[in-house]
Amino acid sequence: MADGLLLTRKERIRSFWSRFAAGVGPALAVAVVALAIGGGSTAWAIAIFGILIGLVVASSARTVRGALIGGLVVAGLLVAFQIVVAWFFTHPIVPGS
Repeated sequence: MADGLLLTRKERIRSFWSRFAAGVGPALAVAVVALAIGGGSTAWAIAIFGILIGLVVASSARTVRGALIGGLVVAGLLVAFQIVVAWFFTHPIVPGS
């Protein structure tokens, strides 16, 4: 693994886009599954947050493997967040509502 100092501009851009694809891919896969089962606005929210957080993962990861692991963690957190939100909608805090 190189530190990137001797890489050409083209190699650095290619490295960034591969890390970006690895960081965003799992979240977009979750968004596609959510869209396929009928969660329109939920799928769009997952896709938008997945892309934004994937950009952070891609810019901070050093390797494609690290970006892929970060992307999988982000996708898992987005699924967990949707489960928690769905639970709060089905179990209101105020009794009788």
